[in-house]
Amino acid sequence: MLDVCLLGTGGMMPLPNRWLTSLLIRYNGRMILIDCGEGTQIPLKM
Repeated sequence: MLDVCLLGTGGMMPLPNRWLTSLLIRYNGRMILIDCGEGTQIPLKM
């Protein structure tokens, strides 16, 4: 099963409540991080 997690959906500049664009794809037990924007490490800690 393909699972897409939106870690950030903000624009080009970070805002207080919006992270820059970042996507995490889970497929067959593997994780692929795409378009890793600034601040991505914060939602990844969950």
